[in-house]
Amino acid sequence: MARRKFLMATASVAWLAGVCAVQAQEGPSRVDDIVVTGSRIAGGDRIAPVETLERNVIAAAGVADASQLVRLITANSGSEAQVDQLNQPQSSGTAQFNLRNLGLGSTLVLVDGQRWTTSAVVATDGSAFVDINSLVPMIALQRVEVARDGASAVYGSDAVAGVVNFITRHNVAEPGISAKYAVADGSEESVIQAIGGLALLGGDLTLAASHFHRSALSTDERDFTQADRYGRASWTAVTSYGQPGSYYRPGTGGYAPDPACDNPAFDAAYRNSAGDAFCRLDYSDFFDLTPEETRTQVFADYRRPVGDMSLSLQAAWSTSETRARQTPSLPILAQSLTVPASHPDNPFGEDVLFRGRLLGAEAGASTAVFEYETWRLAAGLDGDFAGGWTWSLAATASRQHVAYDKPDVIGSALRNALNGLGGSGCDAATGSPGVGACQYFNPFGSAYLGTGTANSAELIDSLTGSTGLRGASSLTTADASTGGQALAWAGGRVDVALGAQYRRSIFRHDWSDLVNAGELLTAGFSPDFEGDQQTLAGFAEARIHLGDRIEAQLAGRYESYDGDQGRFSPKAAVRWDVTDALALRASWGQGFRAPSVYAQSGAQASQPSVFDRGAFVFVNTLTSGDADLKPEKSESLTFGALWRPIEGLELGLDAWRFDYADQVVKESAQAIIDQAAADTAAGRTGTDAQSRITRSAGGALTFVQLYFVNASSIETQGIDLAARYGRELWGGRASASATWTYVDRYDIRLSDGAAQVSGVGSTNLNNIGRSLPRNRGEFALSWSGGGHALTGLVHYTAGYRNDRSGINDTTIASQTTVDLLYTRTLGLDLDLALGVVNLADKAPPLAQYAFGYDPVVADPRGRVFSLGLTKRF
Repeated sequence: MARRKFLMATASVAWLAGVCAVQAQEGPSRVDDIVVTGSRIAGGDRIAPVETLERNVIAAAGVADASQLVRLITANSGSEAQVDQLNQPQSSGTAQFNLRNLGLGSTLVLVDGQRWTTSAVVATDGSAFVDINSLVPMIALQRVEVARDGASAVYGSDAVAGVVNFITRHNVAEPGISAKYAVADGSEESVIQAIGGLALLGGDLTLAASHFHRSALSTDERDFTQADRYGRASWTAVTSYGQPGSYYRPGTGGYAPDPACDNPAFDAAYRNSAGDAFCRLDYSDFFDLTPEETRTQVFADYRRPVGDMSLSLQAAWSTSETRARQTPSLPILAQSLTVPASHPDNPFGEDVLFRGRLLGAEAGASTAVFEYETWRLAAGLDGDFAGGWTWSLAATASRQHVAYDKPDVIGSALRNALNGLGGSGCDAATGSPGVGACQYFNPFGSAYLGTGTANSAELIDSLTGSTGLRGASSLTTADASTGGQALAWAGGRVDVALGAQYRRSIFRHDWSDLVNAGELLTAGFSPDFEGDQQTLAGFAEARIHLGDRIEAQLAGRYESYDGDQGRFSPKAAVRWDVTDALALRASWGQGFRAPSVYAQSGAQASQPSVFDRGAFVFVNTLTSGDADLKPEKSESLTFGALWRPIEGLELGLDAWRFDYADQVVKESAQAIIDQAAADTAAGRTGTDAQSRITRSAGGALTFVQLYFVNASSIETQGIDLAARYGRELWGGRASASATWTYVDRYDIRLSDGAAQVSGVGSTNLNNIGRSLPRNRGEFALSWSGGGHALTGLVHYTAGYRNDRSGINDTTIASQTTVDLLYTRTLGLDLDLALGVVNLADKAPPLAQYAFGYDPVVADPRGRVFSLGLTKRF
């Protein structure tokens, strides 16, 4: 089957190449090295809307790690680049691009034109993505190219929204080392980097390395995160799962708070009123706005001639550790636990159901630890055919490992301990409650106050386990391509590139035995799994030059995964230089994205915040994969104009539209809960939504079953604007630039037959999108000369609305922040850089999220000062 699909791909390539042309007698010429994203033929930036972040721009923006790059691209929105542990519990320490807000996995990330493995973890919504934090040291970057139109015809699956290509530095003639220290109120970060090159065995070797560390910025360092500031409103970081907790009493048919709830010894415990049946917890002090991160990266690039050929070798390695704070213990969600009437500390005189958690605020924050190790090897060999055509062979292998450990409560151990059979030395089958090594766990406030049975540290340890995730994601690729001039005539020519690709991706998750057995009371149940996907593809591209004014691109790609019938993705684009100052361009293309290995084979347990029966609660969910998921499909259309009205001034406009259908999404727990409630209100029983929900005897929501489904479609369109101007001024060089993205539509259809919902200018918490302000702008002013350089950056985000359920203020205001960077050359070989991010120290706009701001859009750090030194040798 695989051989048949490969032959079909090869035939498709040959057909398209034949349509383009045959080699002409006029004499072909060699196609230049492919260095521009969006095309396999040099010069693709003339037709495709490609935005470039040069190395000096990245430095001027004060970017210390790759996660900060996403804020410089106005076409990007909805990335999880600096999301707190509450909202990004399974992927802390990672970052990714999300062009056009079409999904974390819909933007293809390349390094020097070659693919990189997806992360070994997925986002909370199940999205698989490439972790840009794991790629290469920032000092090894020459530039970042962003192709903002669909590029499936050129690059295949995952390029639905566009491509981000990290271009590395080669042939470094001047070694250098740099160090940077940055500090904000409550946190600091440092990075030291080095790069150099040397001649080795007839070739050029480039070596680079970096070490990055950021201390945690905790929620108790910022006033806007504190629930007290907002009167502990229900939308803030508060919960009815407290410690002291609450208890369902069968005798009264309702809940009652722990008698010690109002004791002033419990600063974070409270009730909304004297009649409140729940003892609640204010947990706004126990999370990180940015977690502690330590990352080390090494990169090597080697290039040398081998006879008439060119050999290239690359190696990259990265290791990182993220330590993210969380509440002292997690809420008990997966099971209902009974405290028997015989418990010596039970003040109710009857069996009661416990609603709360193992430890309260007095125990201090606990920590989740994420460790990532990533490596990549790449090799390429290039040469020339007779007649001027070039050929290229390339192969890559990349892999990311994750070790994720998060403390959680062991259900059977706590159940035994509530019955007096707790402790590591107790045999629950033969022991007697509260006798010898068998101990009672006292869940009541009296344990802390000293008026009841105290809980020893040894007992707490025996009740605590870990998620213990060990996972890996890997990718192997092999590419073969050729290109050259296929046809030439007076005033025109046709350049062609064509080739084939093989890919194999593997994804594996191994959880601890406790998670496999569903023993952890918050993490719930997750099975181990391993899946793989194999892909064969053939592609062809032609660049047609009609005189000096018109050129066109035709591209097609046939791609088949796991032996299916495959998909053909075409693309056509044209550019017309109307005058020397004005050019018009347009493109159309179709693409697709195969379901990820995770969505087909995996299973994800998560605990989203949902609104149920008048209150926000965390609920345990399990989302199961489906091997029969269909591929996602897309269609894109762009129109653009480039104008140079005067010397030094460049203006650009690109109108774009994407139609994205059959998206693979994780069902919404909130939607299932709402539908079940509507079914019950209508008198219906046994509905699908009702069967997916489990509640305790007291009515508490304990579980929701979800699935990955082909459910949704997105239609989005808008305009990108760009301007750049430069001139000599005051004995130096001055420049100004601006980029602006306006989103006109972002219409979501959650399922076939459902009404469209507009997601533009919304947080999109109730659908598949992410936060999407309608307008975003980036502006830069700079001047350099005489060893001095000054750069000012302005970042603008328009206001938008919050669609979170259960809130009373849906507005999120706009925000404008300013960054400054001054660089002074001290002698010939040393540069000093002084910078400040968020000069006015503006707090994020108020949003009724748990911590008072939208973590997908806003930066919670406030003003950040930096000092940097760069030494060249």
